[in-house]
Amino acid sequence: MTTLRFAETFTGRQLHRTTFVPRHEFTGRRVAIVGGGAAAARLLPGIAAEAARVTVFQTDAVWILPRAPLPGATVLRGLPAPVVRLAARINLRVQVRDSWLRHRLTPDEDAGVAVHNSYYRTLRRPHCALVTWPIARLVPLGVRTVDGIEHRVDTIVYAEDTGHVVRVLARRGRTHYSPEFAGTTKEIA
Repeated sequence: MTTLRFAETFTGRQLHRTTFVPRHEFTGRRVAIVGGGAAAARLLPGIAAEAARVTVFQTDAVWILPRAPLPGATVLRGLPAPVVRLAARINLRVQVRDSWLRHRLTPDEDAGVAVHNSYYRTLRRPHCALVTWPIARLVPLGVRTVDGIEHRVDTIVYAEDTGHVVRVLARRGRTHYSPEFAGTTKEIA
């Protein structure tokens, strides 16, 4: 489980989640979601529907593809990596018009791929924000990033990244370490 430096100094609630369950526990609250892009994509739409303000502290970006009406994960695993990467780039470009937000959402070439329909749309809502600066520490009223900005929040949700990445892309001839897939190292031919 992920926990940040000086977690004991934060005076609000700290939760660990892998999926969103509507309980109205975030109604009217300022919520921080801390985690990788795949887990944040799964949690953000539900939390944003309840919370007054949501700030996503993205630890690493992933490629996002929309859910297809066909078995997406099965088809996705069979496609060549360049095709999947191109489809994900097009999806990002079409859904996120703001070039600065798109830049911050663009992962490395060999990042993982997650399947989600409303992550990008939810991030564009006025009460949602994306922060890509690393977190320095927790403070009594929120999260301080390394750029010195203190983001005030009532609740911190640690988005656990287990099982949310459908596929990991890597360029030919590169070795890619993937903790999502049983901690194995794979040579990409």
